[in-house]
Amino acid sequence: MTSPTSPQPVTEQHNQYNLAGRVALVTGALGGLGPAICQVFAQGGATVVGVAGESHGDLAGALAELRGALSLADGSRLTLKKADLLDEAQVARLVSEVVSEQGRLDIAVNTVGGYAAGQPVAELSAETWDRMLALNARTAFLVSKHVAAPMINQQWGRIISISSRAAHSGRRNAAAYAVAKQAIITLTETQAEELRDARVTVNAVLPSIIDTPANRRAMPNADTSRWPTPEQVARVIAFLASDDAGLINGAAIPVYGLA
Repeated sequence: MTSPTSPQPVTEQHNQYNLAGRVALVTGALGGLGPAICQVFAQGGATVVGVAGESHGDLAGALAELRGALSLADGSRLTLKKADLLDEAQVARLVSEVVSEQGRLDIAVNTVGGYAAGQPVAELSAETWDRMLALNARTAFLVSKHVAAPMINQQWGRIISISSRAAHSGRRNAAAYAVAKQAIITLTETQAEELRDARVTVNAVLPSIIDTPANRRAMPNADTSRWPTPEQVARVIAFLASDDAGLINGAAIPVYGLA
């Protein structure tokens, strides 16, 4: 695996940001957005540790497939680990393992989440409410909490979480999801203030509808040309992870496309 203390030149085309020598933790690495983030980061020279849920059985097969799909010149820049990000003990162990194996942890990207809607508040079940808060906000909270210590110790870090356009609107029949995504923004703003003296920035990205196969299946008649692609969103995240974004802290950045 590329040593974080020995930056390597970036040879892949289309990379915008030099992340050579950085170690990045990307949750939801096998989801709709995660693979694109892993690709952009690895192409930028970072060592990427992707996190998959415990439900994924063959992690070695998934890693080989992901490396192949991303067409990385150096596949060793990307590894996968399993963890239940709702379990604080597992999150703490995950972060400890990454720091022990890589010697540092520079970047954490929280992409894990879920979507449920369709009921007005008067009919919304407490189970759905709790599930949305857990999948979207609790996972981001636990990862952000535990990556803070190594970043403070090295006096540099980037924490980036995925919120949503829905956080800024009280759209009917989607209260649980919108509240959970708004919680991510408040968590971001608060931790940005807490970590600024350690030169750790904390920001959130707010996509609208990302052009993924799942969203295309859910909305077959939509004009997908107006949706941001996973790669476009990933490049925004790569910018926030770079040295160039050192002055951006506590931001909630819209990535809506033209939808």
